Amino acid sequence: MPQSLVSSPRRQVIIFALITAACVAGDSMLYVVLPVHWKSAGLASLWEVGLLLSLNRLARLPLNPLAGWAYSRISTKTGAVLAGLLAVFTTLSYGMAEGLAAWAVLRVLWGLSWSFLKLGGLLMVMDVAGEHERGYLVGLYSGIYRLGSLAGMLGGGLLADLFGLQATAFACAALAVLGVAAAILLLKRISPEGRSSASDAPDAPRPSVFTVLRSPALLWVLLACLMVKLLTEGFFMSTLSSLLEYHWGSSIRCFGLALGCATVAGFIQSLRWGWDPVLSPLVGRISDGRLGRVGMFAGGCWICAALLALTVFPLPFWPWMGLLIGFLVCCTVMTTLSDALATDVAADSQAVVVITAYTFATDLGAALGPLGGFAAIELWGMDAAYILCAAMMALLALQWTFWPPVKRKRA
Repeated sequence: MPQSLVSSPRRQVIIFALITAACVAGDSMLYVVLPVHWKSAGLASLWEVGLLLSLNRLARLPLNPLAGWAYSRISTKTGAVLAGLLAVFTTLSYGMAEGLAAWAVLRVLWGLSWSFLKLGGLLMVMDVAGEHERGYLVGLYSGIYRLGSLAGMLGGGLLADLFGLQATAFACAALAVLGVAAAILLLKRISPEGRSSASDAPDAPRPSVFTVLRSPALLWVLLACLMVKLLTEGFFMSTLSSLLEYHWGSSIRCFGLALGCATVAGFIQSLRWGWDPVLSPLVGRISDGRLGRVGMFAGGCWICAALLALTVFPLPFWPWMGLLIGFLVCCTVMTTLSDALATDVAADSQAVVVITAYTFATDLGAALGPLGGFAAIELWGMDAAYILCAAMMALLALQWTFWPPVKRKRA
């Protein structure tokens, strides 16, 4: 590994995270702007908005292996430049696109851009981090790039209300241009050949992709991370508004104001983007230490299970809201630990193959969460759905407490 990268791993990860933040702002902006300004986009109905906002996630399922194949042949710097150019094109086109077909193409292209960014960010951590700083750098990357989501949602909503969708899209595209410039000028280049695992002997034959993917440790880690993504960012995030309405009615009295459930849910979720830049690196740093990621992951599963189960009880409003905010904190913790566990497994195997499989699994979980969640609510009711999710989390907790699929690495 080049000495210049070893001496400045934190700087390289921060640069890649800022590039990701600059590119993701345009996508995040759509989640608050498009449901209001959909007529300006040439769309015919709100169901088209819902389809477009989920299409990029569905598209990433087949696109993640494509990005992984590319990263086995190109450097993370080249991948970041390609992702940035795609982000500039798609975000700029948001201001000019008309009709569902054009928007669908743009959302698929953004899905490809995000696949390059997510895989590239984790591979950058793999390229520059030592074993006992990997969790911190994963958390640092995750926390910083979510600042782009915060800027896109807050700034994008304000700009759209003042100047319209087109001007907002152009402003976000200009931000993505800065990301491309940073990728070209500031990122260091590491060839794919230099991305070998520390456990590989110099002349040892590389295992096949099929052999890597058959590893029991990898399969159990992928299943755990898929379930965490499905239950947290898939199920919980998508059903939060419905959960609030189920327990408190269509409007909630708060500080003397009657607020809609969607407004309250949006405010609660926006809290996460504020604390992620601080909490994610902290969680990663702690997991690098004596406690270890495996123990923290098991403990996080137990806490998630308890918080999900407690939502069904008729508690006073503020303690009940505290449960939701506590679960959101756990979402940050579990996402950071999942990313760090994936890089741990990748360090002992073929990094590109493992990280590609991990991103595929987490995207699948994020896509299945809303579908499975609302199906469970329709079949068994809100309380039963949340109890079922709590039970699934408890099963994960039992496995990682007593039969962890990976070794407990400690500093």
